[in-house]
Amino acid sequence: MPALTRRRSDNSHQETWHIYFEDVRIGHIGMHSGVPLHQDQWGWGLGFYPGMEKGPRGGFGGTAATFEDARAAFEARWKLVEPTITEADYEAWRRDRDLTAWKYRMWDEHCMMPTQTQSGRSRCFCGTEIGLGSSLEEHVITAHRGIGA
Repeated sequence: MPALTRRRSDNSHQETWHIYFEDVRIGHIGMHSGVPLHQDQWGWGLGFYPGMEKGPRGGFGGTAATFEDARAAFEARWKLVEPTITEADYEAWRRDRDLTAWKYRMWDEHCMMPTQTQSGRSRCFCGTEIGLGSSLEEHVITAHRGIGA
């Protein structure tokens, strides 16, 4: 099984780590703000949407006194949950990540979305003509795979 990796959040006001399984962000561990000093200062959450939202696999989380304790609790829960997640669950998350990143790139490049034209057709920032429906999603997934990674 691939190892979990963590990346520091760019939030300069709070220490937060995003947890990844391969290229899928599966949760976080972070220091709480505004919590009384006699209570647990760290929290963790496991879950991702779309892909893991249904049934007993929905989000899990908790608190801990230290980062190390939060990490241990996260990893213990992950060992129970990971075998129940399918490649289709991970793929749902990847597709959503890439479609969202593509949409923001279209806006940044001042490109019109097909829904913003009378004809329902537009041009992607890469120059390809795109339309509404499955052809749009297929274009993003094939031509811009990993754009949100």
